[in-house]
Amino acid sequence: MKKTILIIEDDIDIINLSKKPLEQEGFTVSVAMSVKFGIEKIKIEKPDIILLDLMLPDGDGAEVLKWTKRNQEFSDIPTIILTAKSNEFDKVLLLELGADDYITKPFSIRELIARIKTILRRYESKSQPKHNKFEEEGLIIDFDSFEVIVDGTNVKLTKKEFEILKLLIKNRKIVLSKDKIFYSVWGSEEEISEDSRTIDVHINKLKKKLGKYGERIVVVRGVGYKFV
Repeated sequence: MKKTILIIEDDIDIINLSKKPLEQEGFTVSVAMSVKFGIEKIKIEKPDIILLDLMLPDGDGAEVLKWTKRNQEFSDIPTIILTAKSNEFDKVLLLELGADDYITKPFSIRELIARIKTILRRYESKSQPKHNKFEEEGLIIDFDSFEVIVDGTNVKLTKKEFEILKLLIKNRKIVLSKDKIFYSVWGSEEEISEDSRTIDVHINKLKKKLGKYGERIVVVRGVGYKFV
């Protein structure tokens, strides 16, 4: 199956330099020329890799990178930054934001293709089937089968409760805000009202179902929740 590359770039010369050679290498290539349409194409196409320019007509390309990394559905899409910046600090900052690589303009198309293939191979090896399970003391959570076992007893969680638990465990010891939890579990298509206490209600029910292990979900007042 062909891999899809999304190029988010407004420079026609760069697009023309890259698109045809990438297609000749067997990739399907899609193009967006702004932050807005870049995000729209990510939502619709979910590409296998993104080539991202930083200086776009409607904003900073880094905003696209930040958006993908905070959105659970798209956070695993690798990104290569196409940048005219040569400052080491800028490059380090981009990598810290979650970029997988960067290439400085003007660049060799052969080098770009080599970097794309290297990153895709790395991600494919990461995605090989593994037994996706959390197990400590008497708490067992199988993320593939959606099974939760507490001291030998199967516990039934709702879909939202399971997704919250999974999110907290995958970000263990990191405090997640209620907004982050809501955005990751419910998605942006729904709104949370400040007085609904949606997250609190779900987490309180979750903690009760987990019995003594519910104490491992800790509230950090004024900030959010974490799993310890």
